[in-house]
Amino acid sequence: MKKVLLSAYACLPNHGSEEGTGWTYATTLSLNELEVHCLTKKDGKATIDPMLANGLFPNLMVHYVLLPAWVDKFCNSNLIGMYFHYIYWQWSAMKLARKLDQQHGFDIVHHVTYGSIQLGSFMYKLRKPFIFGPVGGGQKAPKNMKRYFGAYWSREWMRDWVSTILQYTNPGFYKSVQTADRLVVTNEVTYKLAKKLRPKLPIDRIWDAGLNSTFLPEKAVEHYPDSTLKLLWTGRLLPRKALELTIQALGKVDANIPVMLTIVGGKGEMADQVPQYIERYGVRDRINWVGHVTFQEVKNYYEQSDVFFFTSLRDSCPHQILEAMAYSLPVVTLDLHGQAELVNEDTGIRVQVINEEQVVADLAKAIEWMYAHPTQRLEMGQAGYAFAQTQLWETKIRTFIDELYPAVLSKTTTYSASLKRG
Repeated sequence: MKKVLLSAYACLPNHGSEEGTGWTYATTLSLNELEVHCLTKKDGKATIDPMLANGLFPNLMVHYVLLPAWVDKFCNSNLIGMYFHYIYWQWSAMKLARKLDQQHGFDIVHHVTYGSIQLGSFMYKLRKPFIFGPVGGGQKAPKNMKRYFGAYWSREWMRDWVSTILQYTNPGFYKSVQTADRLVVTNEVTYKLAKKLRPKLPIDRIWDAGLNSTFLPEKAVEHYPDSTLKLLWTGRLLPRKALELTIQALGKVDANIPVMLTIVGGKGEMADQVPQYIERYGVRDRINWVGHVTFQEVKNYYEQSDVFFFTSLRDSCPHQILEAMAYSLPVVTLDLHGQAELVNEDTGIRVQVINEEQVVADLAKAIEWMYAHPTQRLEMGQAGYAFAQTQLWETKIRTFIDELYPAVLSKTTTYSASLKRG
């Protein structure tokens, strides 16, 4: 049985985003005849240890990287503190990995979270067959849309500035990109960034969003047209998610069109701003803000809606879009970053980002088009469901097991022509 050392700073069961990604890789790999040793933070110990004790994942061993208390204080302090905590953790994880390697003799080292190319990984120091990714991080929010960040634009600017500095100062970035046996990136902008350091070596492309087979409905959901067009927006109320942009566009929709926007999400820095958005754009009678709900209730909203709206100004590869497609919803989104790659003309509408006035007007037109073309939007939903079926985590991780792991074990860097994009 091959032994895999998995670097997963973020790794928690029953979570979304990076935490869920780390746990999905760890468990799925371990259920495919691989002995997996997962390095992660201590945060998940209370949840993970009972699952391991119950024998649910017999081939998975989790090793918690412990840091000094003074370092842990930085984790949630601010952006710089989080980056410091992560890099310190990576260095400590590398030292623990060396000790574990002496005991177990790992065949492959694989970094999965954080999925940020600039933050990098120190796992290259083990001098073992090394896979870095999927990673994103090349995406930046458009400066001409900074108004939607409100007081948080300075933090967004700082993120971009620090990310650029790390490209020149963080050896975990440039060494990982240059020396990884396989580098896997998740979107086009990150690919272009990586290509500067890796001009002659292959770079694989795999989207870092996926679906569990248990989430995907057995058949496409039938959304029967009603008199009112039901829009859906889900997510944390973060500045970069730009909920205000969605609400502003709704305010520009023809008053004679019956439309209702359901907002699912009640946590995040912009939560207290939502009532002001609703009043500012005069859409009180067109919005149903349900706040934070259970995962099952989120599924219910997917089933009950007609169109999914996603107007994030910076996203690597959004999971919500795949979830919406799994429930046969057409998508209206921006022609930016990962969402622009997940959505095409068969599955939704992508709005170019040129300036604020144009974006708002085009999003409003997209809503009106969806209302006026019920047959076409149903066809988009069906196409989305078919696409979602190709984006299962099991399928993505099998790409590593069947293609990338054998490639690094054989010391080859030949790009597999059969590797499916996404």
